[in-house]
Amino acid sequence: MNTPTTDRPDTADPSAPSEEDGLPLMSLPRLDAQTGRQRQMREVIDRSESGAPAAGEALRDLFSTDEIFHRLVIAAEEEFSSSTRLLFLSGLAAGLSISLSFLGMTALTALWPGEAARLVGSLLYPLGFLFVVMGRYQLFTENTLTPVTLVLTRIASIPRLLHIWGVVLAANVIGAALCAYVLATTGVFSPEMAAVAHDFGTHFLEMSWRDLFWKGVFAGWLVAGMVWLNYAARDMTSRFLITFTLIYTVAAAELAHCIVGSAEVLYVVFQGGATVSAFALDFLVPAVLGNTVGGVGLVAILNFSQTRDRRFPHRDCGQLELTWTEWLFGHSAGHPESEGDEDDHQPLDPPVQPEDHTYGPENAPVMIVQYGDYECPTSRQIYQSVKRSIMSLTARGDVEEPPVRYVFRHLPLRQRHPHAVHAGVAAEAAAEQGAFWDMHEQLFAHQDHLEDEDLHTYAAAIGLDLDQFDADLQDDALHDRVMADRSAAVQSGVRRTSNLFVDGERYQGALTPDAIARVIRRRTAAETPLPDDDDLFETEPAPDLP
Repeated sequence: MNTPTTDRPDTADPSAPSEEDGLPLMSLPRLDAQTGRQRQMREVIDRSESGAPAAGEALRDLFSTDEIFHRLVIAAEEEFSSSTRLLFLSGLAAGLSISLSFLGMTALTALWPGEAARLVGSLLYPLGFLFVVMGRYQLFTENTLTPVTLVLTRIASIPRLLHIWGVVLAANVIGAALCAYVLATTGVFSPEMAAVAHDFGTHFLEMSWRDLFWKGVFAGWLVAGMVWLNYAARDMTSRFLITFTLIYTVAAAELAHCIVGSAEVLYVVFQGGATVSAFALDFLVPAVLGNTVGGVGLVAILNFSQTRDRRFPHRDCGQLELTWTEWLFGHSAGHPESEGDEDDHQPLDPPVQPEDHTYGPENAPVMIVQYGDYECPTSRQIYQSVKRSIMSLTARGDVEEPPVRYVFRHLPLRQRHPHAVHAGVAAEAAAEQGAFWDMHEQLFAHQDHLEDEDLHTYAAAIGLDLDQFDADLQDDALHDRVMADRSAAVQSGVRRTSNLFVDGERYQGALTPDAIARVIRRRTAAETPLPDDDDLFETEPAPDLP
């Protein structure tokens, strides 16, 4: 519906909160210049370019559980954004490298006489894992932890996780098989080493499914714990010691690691001592299941449960969480900060409808559509940028009215923003009384205060009939309207609140006032260039939008 805008009266009260760009920033604290510079400097020092913590917030040399989780998310983003080809090649490199654990432990065990040979030989078992950790290769038992972080937060789907696991596991096993084949068919091993290597492989084949599974659980626990602790560490020396200690324990306790064990068992297969089906059914399946349960169940889920609801501090929180259906059956994955799997070339679907909330002249040559969340700072910033761009074009005086029509659609991020849906319904309830844009302004201006009593206060401030407003807040039809906008966003390829559509096409430029204004100029084929100085948007007075 096209709802008119009503001007709010200015106030002369010097104690009243000041306004910026038409938004009464009542709930935002002001910082003096020195404090602002200090906070900005701390953020530069304490956060990496990707947004992950580089230093602890409470203690600079010690990360909290939330901050470790956040660093894991960055690694998970890389894995979900990698192509199948890159995942496979990295997994192949990991499979080849991890076989060096089999090679090193076999050699040292064969050279050390006596009962302590196994314990001494285990000193070289971490060799392959050091290659994987330092080289950032894709190893399946590490992938039981990092990609799960995005799945647990419903940013990525379970089928997408299984796809990554499948590609990495297959590549790891192929890499281990190649190395085992060379070791079994060439003279790399001396006769003594060959005998030790054969014993390692047959040892696993002689175990029962139950024993292999539980040995796999503890191995997965140790390996996934190694990953967690490595992301808590801040230097390579610490990571080296963590990796060596935990992986040595895997070997010393004769636990079952599915990839190193694959090299050991396949060595026996290539020597003719076992069949491929025995390798797959009697070793690989129980070892993989055990490693997965140990990595996911005992580390990822338990550590995840310790983190707070706000698991992405200081990040763009505008990532769309998946519905339960999308999470269980979809094949999508997003990222808290990057575009991820969004289809940037997918057009707006459906196009602007008569029932949409629009602002601006009906015959405007440019149509801008934003999917937003009233509780999301990113949505508010984009809205402010659009307002500033419209203001700047109007303030220049070479147009009689803004050459753009602005449309707002709802994209509530329910998992991270518990008030987003209800705030959207409040805007729709205000629209029933012709005051959508008035409520729209109030919600963005006070997005940290969206409880029911706050919504009631805003409704009273803009002069709504409170009885009708309260009744409309309970209207299922308005709730369905908000959720229909969310479904339309997904249909249009939108996966986060950092989005705009210009004339039905996804806008891919900078979400700044001058950049948006330039696009509007270009669309209207204006010849007068825009100034390059951003001060235009900060110093020139402009009329208040809605």
